[in-house]
Amino acid sequence: MSDNTHLCMWEGCEKVSEVIVDLQGRQLVLCRGHFSQLVRRMARVAETRGSVSLGSLKIEKAGEGKVKLLIRRRRLKHG
Repeated sequence: MSDNTHLCMWEGCEKVSEVIVDLQGRQLVLCRGHFSQLVRRMARVAETRGSVSLGSLKIEKAGEGKVKLLIRRRRLKHG
């Protein structure tokens, strides 16, 4: 593996990254499989809620440069 090759940042993944996602000012590198999984998850949320954005994602550090990407639940507005 060359010095400029990065591994997917998804927790537990050791595949070579192919996609860069700019999220909340941070660049996340993902393998094609995990990027596709993220897109599918966001599409399901958009079907349920009517919309979703990258701002809906929450990044949790998982150690060793890895992350967990969670989709925030929509808060109910009281009033």
